[in-house]
Amino acid sequence: MKKHTFKKLPIDYIYGITSGNIKKMFHKEALLYDGSYSIGFTLLSIDPKNGSPSTSIGPIMGLKSNSLSRILNSMEAKNLIKRKPNPNDGRGILIYLTELGLKKRKITQSKVSEFNETIKNLISESDLDIFYEVSYSINKIINETIMFSSNNKK
Repeated sequence: MKKHTFKKLPIDYIYGITSGNIKKMFHKEALLYDGSYSIGFTLLSIDPKNGSPSTSIGPIMGLKSNSLSRILNSMEAKNLIKRKPNPNDGRGILIYLTELGLKKRKITQSKVSEFNETIKNLISESDLDIFYEVSYSINKIINETIMFSSNNKK
């Protein structure tokens, strides 16, 4: 798609296709390591030292519990995580990374760093500042504004 075509597209569409392309790129790379985009994102969302409550991982990732449950089951089957009862809350479960999970997390971190460094090397700092400011503003507008009349109904 050409640059001038982007200006004619709706803002949400541009964000959507850009986000989708980033996910596809990371997913393709993750497949080389017997992973997926979702697994990589989950690996980065789990505290590597203290584990994470299962209930805190979903909101970080923007996932509902049934979607997260499928990812965690897949990760457990691949020996990337282990679940243990939360000693501070008898009903809760803590998710810990296994040795393999920690290794895969390091690979994931290096791929994310490589992507970020490439972007920072190819896009000027002033353009990135504008990107950050616009992204922040859009998120602020979404979080602080009732955009659609249907959001008023419960």
